[in-house]
Amino acid sequence: MQIKSAIFYKSAQDAKGYPQDALPHIAVAGRSNVGKSSLLNFLVQRKNLVKTSQMPGKTKLINFFLINDAFYLVDIPGFGYAKTGREIKREMEEAIEGYFKSCKSVVGLLYLVDIRMTNSPVDRDGIKWLSDFEIPILVLATKVDKFGKEKSRMEAKKIAAEYDLPEAPILTSADKKMGRDEVLEQMQILLDSAKPV
Repeated sequence: MQIKSAIFYKSAQDAKGYPQDALPHIAVAGRSNVGKSSLLNFLVQRKNLVKTSQMPGKTKLINFFLINDAFYLVDIPGFGYAKTGREIKREMEEAIEGYFKSCKSVVGLLYLVDIRMTNSPVDRDGIKWLSDFEIPILVLATKVDKFGKEKSRMEAKKIAAEYDLPEAPILTSADKKMGRDEVLEQMQILLDSAKPV
């Protein structure tokens, strides 16, 4: 896959605000502060398409980015941030659940985990919860530049075992420009699988 164009399309809290065309969606989710914005910018090769924040848990809307005029990357609010108030947390969870239940265009989900956190209750619960929506999930490990290659592979195997994944996460780093080709290849497979034969 080559990404030739990427634009911010819109934000929404519920189904009334989702794009109304039939283009496929690839959602991107993970705990707050996992490096989601940095990875999305890295994937589309744009520095500031997705705004990064020094304040975890700030994104509360579902953000849609139109890629190649052909599909959407959908930035799901990060979850698990301790300082998010109970009411806001509930609203965010309802928005996320509403999206996955009502949007029929979702062909897959990229779930991001921090390579340094191999035993996170937030990620364990998040992956289990999102698996219930019966959408293909591809797990990506972010921030692998914090470790050497061998250490990263070992930690990725731990993550796979801890969260009962079929295979180890794809290793990525926005800082070191690692993993982009592998992720784009898997995204293309998700998009191809959604096309009518």
